[in-house]
Amino acid sequence: MARSIDRPIRRFSTRWLATSWLAGCWILATCQTAKAERQTAYELLPGTTQAVLMIPDGTRMLENWQKTELAKLAKDPAVAPFFEEQRQEIEKRFVDAGWRLNIKPEDIRQHLTGQVAIAWMKAETPRKPFAMSMVADVDDDAAANRELLDHIEAALMKDKAAKSDIELSGTDVRKFTMKPRAGDLLAQQTFYATTGGYFFATDDEELMSLLIARATGKPVATANLVDDPTFQASRSQLGDEFAADINDVEYFARPIGFAKVLRDIGGQRSMSDADMLAILENQGFGAIEAVCGYLKFGGKKLDIVHRGFVLAELPLPMSAAILDFPNKASREIPRFVGSGISSLLVTNWNANKAFWKAEGLVDEIAGAEGVFEEVIKGIRMDPNGPQVDIEKDVLPNFTNDIYSISDSPQGEVTINSRRNLIALRITDPDKMARVVDKAMKNEPDADPVDFDGHTIWKVVNGQDDGELDNSFGEFDSFDLEDDSTSEDADEEEEKWLNEWAIAVHEDYLMFTSHVEMIQEAITLAKTAQISPLVREPDYNRAMKAIEDTFGAEAACAWNIVRTKNAYRVQYELFREGKLNESESMLASILDKLLASESEIRGKAQKVSGQALPPFENIASFLNPSGLMVRTTDKGWEFGSVMLGNVSEAELGVRLDSGTARMTNIVGGENR
Repeated sequence: MARSIDRPIRRFSTRWLATSWLAGCWILATCQTAKAERQTAYELLPGTTQAVLMIPDGTRMLENWQKTELAKLAKDPAVAPFFEEQRQEIEKRFVDAGWRLNIKPEDIRQHLTGQVAIAWMKAETPRKPFAMSMVADVDDDAAANRELLDHIEAALMKDKAAKSDIELSGTDVRKFTMKPRAGDLLAQQTFYATTGGYFFATDDEELMSLLIARATGKPVATANLVDDPTFQASRSQLGDEFAADINDVEYFARPIGFAKVLRDIGGQRSMSDADMLAILENQGFGAIEAVCGYLKFGGKKLDIVHRGFVLAELPLPMSAAILDFPNKASREIPRFVGSGISSLLVTNWNANKAFWKAEGLVDEIAGAEGVFEEVIKGIRMDPNGPQVDIEKDVLPNFTNDIYSISDSPQGEVTINSRRNLIALRITDPDKMARVVDKAMKNEPDADPVDFDGHTIWKVVNGQDDGELDNSFGEFDSFDLEDDSTSEDADEEEEKWLNEWAIAVHEDYLMFTSHVEMIQEAITLAKTAQISPLVREPDYNRAMKAIEDTFGAEAACAWNIVRTKNAYRVQYELFREGKLNESESMLASILDKLLASESEIRGKAQKVSGQALPPFENIASFLNPSGLMVRTTDKGWEFGSVMLGNVSEAELGVRLDSGTARMTNIVGGENR
């Protein structure tokens, strides 16, 4: 069952992330001139819009973007040739991610005068239940717009598209029918038109007619996006600053609806894809109505500021209630957190209540009631299992404080360089140690490692008759795949982690990808009075920026990323063409959840990084970043920042105050 669950999730996640990121890059590459006073894309797009990525003012956005360190990095002579060399591969990935409008940035760049937006809609046509569109401001000049359309037409005709001229809502429209791609059920059609200072591109004739009608003032029965209650409710949570200022980038998405659109665009889906989305809806995740937000670039102290909101009436119903995050994320930094870490994520999860909400989700995925209960019972009573009572011996011992740490030790970069550790604060270390020992003694691949008076259980997945053990615990007997395909899928399935370790140290249950991380944590906790991290300049800069920008109120999660540390390994592996071979815990899990069928670990890296310079040559462009998340009665508000470069004098003032402040707020064992 494990494979059947993660396959639809990773396909959707990849398309969602890739489509949004690539669309943003595309928009960034096309914006350039002044904004005209016209209707916004939100007023033109229909209420059936499931996601939209919007730049309100292209000129302003580009000017602000050029101030950021990332923009300077992209222009650096050592890096710029790489982006140019890979442009065609990036454009190909646009198509793979669902880009169906057959436009390249250079096609319209010089014609843009203001806003540009890309949107995804659901349609009512059974054979094509989705639509895409682009809305952009252009000069209201017939000759210039004819030149724009002629340029696009010339490129399409080279690809042997069939052209026809039609009229929709009183406006001339150019229609192109493309040669079907492999696996397409229908020939792909694209429509282009200019009217009243707008450029429209879409793959749906009815949508083109609606856009033109609304732009030219003709009566339209269909509601628009700007009047949609969910759109309004989500954006109203972004605060006064959002409404008062012009943002560089804005976005809005209905998670389940957008997932369905991307699934339909991708085509060739298995039945399990459709089932997984239906299961999520049935289990209450449809109550997460929208995600929206905005970005601002090029501030005086911050390169990027991102604010967002997840609209949902809390508490969520049914299994969706597992998303229970009280605003109690600890500000204490455990002593074992070292000065060389790459990132730190601190979360508070209501484990005692939220864990049991998974019952309906597990049962529906398995296709039978009572599966979750039987799994819990088996863990407790199976003589060949761990014989652990989760309800009595495990969950009551959790404080809900969760720390996730990553690092990459200095030295030669290998596929094993990235390391991850998750630490859960507990109330009774002795009891938890007994639970862990009891469970791991029944794990055939586990061996105890004695270190400084502690027992660390190290697991290296064994092999049977030369093949990997493909079992996935109690869930093995359930599979959502057709009988004809499940056997092949099982043969390909690998365990999520080939090697990991677990131990109890002081007040923490630690789970890690590398046993050395626990050993280092034990050693540091013995010698440190407080975590060395609180004295690190980049950590303090990021923490202060988060609190200055989003307030110091209690949060359900916060995160610091020391970018220079965090991306060194990935960057060097990418240069060497080994990124897909990474064996770290994070890489393995992301591989299961996010990788597309063509990009699973072990296959060749598609984009070559050989033209990139060594990491040391670009490190100066990379500043720390941070994230803050808070639970509200309407959902979750979140914000993130990426810092800019500052002078040494300004940096010194900030660090003096920041270090003192962080030393004061850390409590408990850090005092």
